[in-house]
Amino acid sequence: MQIYDIDINENKMETTSHKTDDFPVAIYETILKKNILGFVDWHWHSEIQFCYVTAGRVRFCVNSFSAVVEKDGGIFINSGALHMAVPMTDDAAYICIDASSEIIGCGAIGKKYVLPYINDHSFAFEIFDEDGRAVIDRLKRAHDVSAERSFGYEIEVASLLSMCWKDMLQNRTPAEVCENETYERLKSILTYIHDHYSEKISLSGLAEEIHLCPSECCRYFKKRMNRTIFEYITDYRITQSTNALINEPEMSISRIAYEYGFGSTSYYIEKFKSKTGTTPLAYRKSFPKAGL
Repeated sequence: MQIYDIDINENKMETTSHKTDDFPVAIYETILKKNILGFVDWHWHSEIQFCYVTAGRVRFCVNSFSAVVEKDGGIFINSGALHMAVPMTDDAAYICIDASSEIIGCGAIGKKYVLPYINDHSFAFEIFDEDGRAVIDRLKRAHDVSAERSFGYEIEVASLLSMCWKDMLQNRTPAEVCENETYERLKSILTYIHDHYSEKISLSGLAEEIHLCPSECCRYFKKRMNRTIFEYITDYRITQSTNALINEPEMSISRIAYEYGFGSTSYYIEKFKSKTGTTPLAYRKSFPKAGL
């Protein structure tokens, strides 16, 4: 399954459903060039996440850190960590495995081996290269078993992920502690943008929300996110608008433009095309379920 866009709630938390209540593990493929903006934008989720790259190279950014992962390499992203993924090659793709931490262990095992690490701010991510080959092999096996859906596959997937967790903890490398205050400030900016993206957002209003002067707010955001605040707002509006383009075929392009924060239809079409290489209408027509 390809995830084209990431549904995010008011706290920038991912709400895309990848799993069932009975088995809280989701395994899916991400081919980055198929995402509307060509990358997976900043988000976070309560699940832990294992990824392994199946083609090309991918730059994963986690909180204030960045690392390029090659084909057959992987990364772990901890619960609550803000992250994004950017292709470094045209064919960049990876498999994601999102899981509730309870799959790894609950009760006494969870208390000793899971919760302390889930709540550790210095443990935002872990890279798997040649030294992490055993972890990658288990992740691949979990993907294959899940795809086959044979009897008892859930037991094997849970066991494989538990062993990945054990190996990772035994071999993890010390990481620089991310300043919690800085991390929370960034989440506050993103939360404000999400809450108000359909409105006219002023820099002064945003800066006041996070208790910074406008110039410092711009500097801080660009340093952490590698783009301006208003570039991010435009990207976010475009990504959000694809939900209506795909799932609400009765909505006109003009109505979508205004409801998703663009001042005019022409401006929406211009920005959509400049960011994606196609028009909103052409994008809508590329999805059969849009009914066109």
